[in-house]
Amino acid sequence: MRYALVLTAVLLSLVPAWGACGDRGGPGYRAANGRCVGWADIGKTCGNPPTLRCSAENADAGAHEAAEHGEKAIQAKRGGRTLLPSLPAPTIETDR
Repeated sequence: MRYALVLTAVLLSLVPAWGACGDRGGPGYRAANGRCVGWADIGKTCGNPPTLRCSAENADAGAHEAAEHGEKAIQAKRGGRTLLPSLPAPTIETDR
């Protein structure tokens, strides 16, 4: 009996966690550091769209909108500047 308990405990400790991001109410994205991203910082951590820097596991339908709001908040904080500055359009000179 004692050996069965020890064996069961050892086997259960070797089993990986079965929880995915989003199982407990989060947006369902995993950041590059391996942790689940929360609603409050999905735009900052993952970007817009969230798949830019994070991987989807159990993605919630509202995650894209939350990431968009998060990115807009970051832009407002930076005085309207975007995270990735856009390059000016190239000018094409033509000979007439």
